[in-house]
Amino acid sequence: MRTKLFLALSLAAAPLLASWGDCPNSAPRSAALPVAGATKITVIGRAGSLKVMGRAGAGEVRASGTACASSRGDLADIQLRATRSGGEIRIEAEIPDISGSWFGERRLDFEVSLPANVPVNVIDGSGELTIENTGPLDVEDGSGELTIRRVNGNLSVTDGSGAMTIDDVTGNVRIRDGSGSIDVHRVSGSVMLNDGSGSVDVEDVGGDFIVESKRSGQVSHERVRGRVDVPRRR
Repeated sequence: MRTKLFLALSLAAAPLLASWGDCPNSAPRSAALPVAGATKITVIGRAGSLKVMGRAGAGEVRASGTACASSRGDLADIQLRATRSGGEIRIEAEIPDISGSWFGERRLDFEVSLPANVPVNVIDGSGELTIENTGPLDVEDGSGELTIRRVNGNLSVTDGSGAMTIDDVTGNVRIRDGSGSIDVHRVSGSVMLNDGSGSVDVEDVGGDFIVESKRSGQVSHERVRGRVDVPRRR
């Protein structure tokens, strides 16, 4: 009897689990605004992958991607919005809250193309995040793998969890991280780090490398031209 009951429950749950993994309901999403006069660009992602790519001479901020939902009824609520307030352009993913739901998926995977010389602020919830070829950059990331390459200016990163890779920054780098490995290579300025757990590998730094706090995990560094300050393990 128990075997039959387990089989019945498994068969009933199978379509729900398949829908969660396959995400059968999807639709394209896009948004854009001209960049003339913009002094700051803010990109807000929530659930789903996000790529932000700077391009020299770009005349607009353009976002495009795919909305995905287990339920067709939820698909219309997943949108990309482009708005402007003064000198700030904002690209934002709108995704309904799924807290308290056992099954189902709602996400928006999208890419943003923007000028390479305008300061950028990226706020992301969960999912893989890749940022390349931007001006001065501030990043707030919840969870998921984070890759940042070619930043022309200072970089500030606040990250919850997940592996982090940072390459080629012309200014200073400041990192506040919860957990996950951190790899930083080729920074013209200094690197300042507050880290929870996970390995840290830093190479080719033109300024100082300062670890202000570190709970656990190995810290290694090579070719740092300035001062190195790493807390001793107790």
